[in-house]
Amino acid sequence: MPEPSRRIPYRTWPAAFAVLLAMAAYVGGLVFWDRHTPANRPLAAGEMIEVGRARFVPASGWEMDVSRSKAGRSLMLFKGGHKFMVTTGPWSGGPDGPLVRQQRLMERAQRLRIDGDVSDFVTPWGLQGKTFAYYSATLAGRFWQVVDLRRRSLVQVDFYGATDGLSEAMEDASSMLESMDLEAPP
Repeated sequence: MPEPSRRIPYRTWPAAFAVLLAMAAYVGGLVFWDRHTPANRPLAAGEMIEVGRARFVPASGWEMDVSRSKAGRSLMLFKGGHKFMVTTGPWSGGPDGPLVRQQRLMERAQRLRIDGDVSDFVTPWGLQGKTFAYYSATLAGRFWQVVDLRRRSLVQVDFYGATDGLSEAMEDASSMLESMDLEAPP
């Protein structure tokens, strides 16, 4: 009977060490990049910004949350504990569909209470749509929606934050909404 062949031992630690170094450099590089990439960006006062078809002038002191904004689709602004989110997208259907869905989402999933009834709004630029207020124990907000059936587009603006300082932040949100139009190039 032939004798089994003997395996020649070889060293595995240099390769394992190289893989460990590569993983540490990769993770360390990601952590370094994350810490040195700003999550927010100050906005120039009076400069018009665009998101989808919507464009508006941000109020003074508001900053853009880069991590929660998606180019051409949504834009999140914040100031202190208050947020102003503009979301745009295509829409086919009636003018009330997305609003009813948003109310259901807020009431059932987010456990928010709708304050009063949905009402119409018109800005000085002629932008018109529907709005409602909502609240919970820790925050309050207002939701605006504009549906342009001719262009088949939807713009939703959600302003919310802590009840502390809400009236001043609401004035800023109203001024941003009043400066909004849907004339940005597609």
